[in-house]
Amino acid sequence: MEKYQVLARKYRPQTFSEIAGQKTIVKKLQQAITSTRIPHAFLFAGPRGVGKTTIARIFAKALNCANGPASEPCNRCVFCTEIMQGTSMDFLEIDGASNRGIEEIRSLRESASLRPAKARFKIYLIDEVHMLTNEAFNALLKTLEEPPEYVKFIFATTSPEKIPETIISRCQHYDFKPLKYEEIEEMIKKVLDSEGYSIEPDAMKKLIESGAGSLRDILGYLDQIIILSDGKNISIDITQEVLGLPSGESVWNLLKTIAGADTKASILLLHKIVSEGKDITNILGIMGRKIQLIIWDKCGIHTLDEEIDNLNIEFFRDIPVEKLIHALEVIMQTKEKIRFEPLELILAELLCFKLVEILKLPVKQENILVAETKKSVPQVPKKPEDEKTNIISQPDNPPQILEKSVEEISQKWEMVLSEIRKKKPTVQAALREGRPAKCENGCIDILFGENYSFHCNRVMENRIIVEKALEKVLGKHYTINCLISSTENKTPLKERSEVKEIIDFFGGGETIEENK
Repeated sequence: MEKYQVLARKYRPQTFSEIAGQKTIVKKLQQAITSTRIPHAFLFAGPRGVGKTTIARIFAKALNCANGPASEPCNRCVFCTEIMQGTSMDFLEIDGASNRGIEEIRSLRESASLRPAKARFKIYLIDEVHMLTNEAFNALLKTLEEPPEYVKFIFATTSPEKIPETIISRCQHYDFKPLKYEEIEEMIKKVLDSEGYSIEPDAMKKLIESGAGSLRDILGYLDQIIILSDGKNISIDITQEVLGLPSGESVWNLLKTIAGADTKASILLLHKIVSEGKDITNILGIMGRKIQLIIWDKCGIHTLDEEIDNLNIEFFRDIPVEKLIHALEVIMQTKEKIRFEPLELILAELLCFKLVEILKLPVKQENILVAETKKSVPQVPKKPEDEKTNIISQPDNPPQILEKSVEEISQKWEMVLSEIRKKKPTVQAALREGRPAKCENGCIDILFGENYSFHCNRVMENRIIVEKALEKVLGKHYTINCLISSTENKTPLKERSEVKEIIDFFGGGETIEENK
């Protein structure tokens, strides 16, 4: 029986020309070889499954090839063959996770002092080098400072920030990037053609998205999909089953129950999706993707992604962009946290509760005005015996209770905001979008622009905090009344810098902070 090889090993590139992506890195390495300006130490940093180890092996073959050093290894000579078979005495692969101590590095130093057995260079590839201890790094430092001319080091890592600067400064640094969609798609098509399979377009899309730029992970999924596939055509159903992906419709329904503030229904629907064997991280990933598409649509960002055409965006029309951004941030934070927590379902349930609060539909402006006006002025009951006297003696212009003027309150507004920030920064941020407009009968009216109903609601939900801060700063207790005014000269959202920031956020720019 023919020995089976997983696709990731069977189709591992053996020359630079076969590498998917990383064209800049490949070009630099080839130029270093042809110019004979080859540093003694390299640092290959980047996410998993993007070609760091593969390129390191090809580079080692090119350096030690009998026809080289050459820009491409021949893969026929004894030196290339031994490296491919893992039997070379002059190319040593070391796992940094299991050989991380000072004793292992001392042994490496002793080995490096000996000349190559038969090759041109003695090359050490230390994978996951960030796992070495500080003592091991210190032991390695002397060799990196004064290496023998025949020794080359290649360090590969997914976490370069954990490597001491003293090591990094002595290496030539190469940053590997996640592979692009088109690069992965081209590679998968070649593999499937060789294996005699085809794949539906939707299945291809889901497969590539699941790998997050890691070709090795994608080929691992493809192995499983091929095993379960009934025929030579890979369907979307088989792909979703292997990947543990819920249907887009089920996740969309979950989002709608959350946006509708139906906590019970959202929890029950979450449990139903999970009970079908769907992976929670995948559920959160799809939720995040759909909210991203909603934000794009609301900001006028056009995309070629057909998925947005299948969403009932109208359901989210009334939800401000800043609330959607906040929701997206919370989803991504939870997804990252789940990687390290065993109680992932509990975290997902807590996420539903959080999202219900974040995505509450804003109260209509008319309701705010009516409701808040009714309770703005506290009613003081009159004594029955005083009613007649009050009616007779009440002057045409009754004396006003001594109040702080709006100007006085405005002058101390920053002090009020500072006090609120100590208790709840998000309330302070929301209150900044309003201004004191009137002070009468122990009540301060705070006006918000018509595009700031979310901020208005947030302040009213936390009115006790605001009133206590006012009392501390002004020396008297005041109630507050938050109102929406169409005459407020506030810049609408679409004209503010947030839109640009949102575009930068999804295009790889700066992170958008919560604007509550």
